[in-house]
Amino acid sequence: MIATVRAVACVTAWLQLSPAAAAPGESRRYDAGESAPWRGEAPSPEVVAPAPAPVADDGAPVVDVATESPAAPSVPPPTPVERDDSRIAVAIGLAPQAPGSAAERDLLDRLDRSTRVSVDPRTQVRRLRPGAGDGRTICGDHRDDLVVLIGYVPDRPEPVVLAHDCRLDLPLGVRAAAAVDEVGLVAALWEEHAQAQRQGAKERRVRRLPPKARVAIAAGVTLVVVGVAIGLLVANALRKDQVVLKVSP
Repeated sequence: MIATVRAVACVTAWLQLSPAAAAPGESRRYDAGESAPWRGEAPSPEVVAPAPAPVADDGAPVVDVATESPAAPSVPPPTPVERDDSRIAVAIGLAPQAPGSAAERDLLDRLDRSTRVSVDPRTQVRRLRPGAGDGRTICGDHRDDLVVLIGYVPDRPEPVVLAHDCRLDLPLGVRAAAAVDEVGLVAALWEEHAQAQRQGAKERRVRRLPPKARVAIAAGVTLVVVGVAIGLLVANALRKDQVVLKVSP
């Protein structure tokens, strides 16, 4: 009897746990690790709104460096070469020992052309009248930075190129007559000027009057001279001349 009751209890328990025995709509228990089948509608995918882009304090958008695609390395622009656009005043002519022969005048013409086309440094060239003097004398006018002359040196019959630095009041190197055709002649002379400065030479501080100031001074002196002359003429015209005649017996 007891065995029969135990058999009935086992069959009843087996029927309760079997999937086939479960009634429709009923839920059943599942052991640990066993997944239950899904019954019902599939869940709709959740729509996630994109996160707003981060903004800096000044209102500019912040770019995420980690997600930004690597940009091509930019090539820096070439560094501009600084150039001095100021002009140096150059006076050219014949030295006092040059008589002014045809060959010397030809050298002077070629020197004129080469100095005018100088680019670094740029030049403002004036041509001296014959007999103007040597380089240092011409620099005394305080009008030029360089004086370049066609002249001669002792123990050398051929003409040479003589140069004087007016800013430093120094004679520069003597060059052969063929140097008059070199476009870089002024650049070489100005490099000597810079080299002398690096060695400690100091420029003479001369305050140059602008052209308008010189014209104004000349006009003022002219007016003073003319005014004095007119005053003397007027004074002579207004002066009374008295003639005294003495008659003796």
